[in-house]
Amino acid sequence: MIFLYKLLRKILQVIINLIFIVQIALMIIVFLTAMYWFLNLLGFGVFDFVAPIAEAIVNFMHIFYDQEVAIGGVYFDGSLLLFDLIAICVVYFATKIKVNLFIYDDKILTAIKICEGRIEDEFNVGLQRDLKKHVSKWNNVGILVQFSAKNMLVDSFWGGDAEAGVQEKEEEAFKSFYASLKNISGCKFAKTGNKMVILCNDFNKIDNLLKYIDISINRIKVSMGKRRWRLNSYVAVDVYDDSTSFKKVYPILEKLLSLRINDEAICLGNFCMRYDLIQDSLYVPMLKGSYIIEEETDVWTLVKKN
Repeated sequence: MIFLYKLLRKILQVIINLIFIVQIALMIIVFLTAMYWFLNLLGFGVFDFVAPIAEAIVNFMHIFYDQEVAIGGVYFDGSLLLFDLIAICVVYFATKIKVNLFIYDDKILTAIKICEGRIEDEFNVGLQRDLKKHVSKWNNVGILVQFSAKNMLVDSFWGGDAEAGVQEKEEEAFKSFYASLKNISGCKFAKTGNKMVILCNDFNKIDNLLKYIDISINRIKVSMGKRRWRLNSYVAVDVYDDSTSFKKVYPILEKLLSLRINDEAICLGNFCMRYDLIQDSLYVPMLKGSYIIEEETDVWTLVKKN
């Protein structure tokens, strides 16, 4: 349909341009012949170069009109003047026709824009559908957790060894953390250095998993706080599909942890896209800022709904 509209609009534009050319040509002819006729009456031959055109017009007009007009006893051929009057009328009516054609052209242009809008909407719906289909394949979740312990009884004023017992407290935190989460079905756990990896192959469990991670970390922090130890937690989460190895995801999680954003689960935009497909989710992704991961990238934090 849009093709027919565009074709019709091109035809209208051609007609409008032809009418404009005809108008210009007629006005030039009218001016030249009128000046030729008038100056000849006065006996001036300035416009004699128009004589061939004037004679051709007179011969043409004689086909329809062949009478002489008498003015002051002088007879002259009025066919040239009649042609000029007819030409002016043609120019006038051509202007009216052009105005109507411009109105129709605007209507066709509006129809084209409506059709293009519909096509664009259908295209965007198709893109959203394809994107949703593609994103829904990101069903695997990778979470990286790191703890950092600090002895609150050690400071620059009272002194003490700030490193003493830190590793033991972090290990203790990991053991308590693992004990709280190990019974969650569909999850795998692995300790790598001072970090713990949690893998889950069912994205629909992400809310429960994040909730239990929050509960477990808060419980450990309260327990350690009673013994004058502060525990900082860093959590990064990402998604990937079955064709992607977690080895490609792990460096991204490490870079997210390196931002040292405490007490918040952080992620990238791809996780947010997948998370948006969950109905009645427990968390809201909120933009944290732009950071250098592999390049400048928006980083999001998962905030629990009230």
